[in-house]
Amino acid sequence: MANSEINFYQCFETLARSVAPLLLKVLEENKKVLIYSNQTQIKEIDDTLWSYGKNKFIPHITIFDKDFDLKRQPILISNKEENSNDADYLVLTEPASESFVSGFSRVFYFYDALRAEEAKKLAKKYKPLASKFESYKKDDVKWVKNPL
Repeated sequence: MANSEINFYQCFETLARSVAPLLLKVLEENKKVLIYSNQTQIKEIDDTLWSYGKNKFIPHITIFDKDFDLKRQPILISNKEENSNDADYLVLTEPASESFVSGFSRVFYFYDALRAEEAKKLAKKYKPLASKFESYKKDDVKWVKNPL
């Protein structure tokens, strides 16, 4: 039974800068998010969130940070398919297994133009998991629907 909402976002700026505004909204909703990424992107996302804006530090940790209670973290960036912070939402910058994806109420997959074909294949895998599925791309300053 599909019970999650899955959205795909084609980015034209860095993945990290595209993800940051979403993370601010998630924090406003008092929800937790797990960002599933590869090791290179973890560093890029981590660096971006530390310096996203003058007054917009986005609180987060990575799976490599020590001495933190993962369950208490609103944003965890990881390369492991484990919901270590009991997140409500999942942000993907890398494909993940259907069983992992299906454990979240909302899923956001961010990809760049170079990975558009991969995104189409992934959309076919993830659509059956979703009660609602949408795909977007950036049109100047706003996200517009972009059928996959």
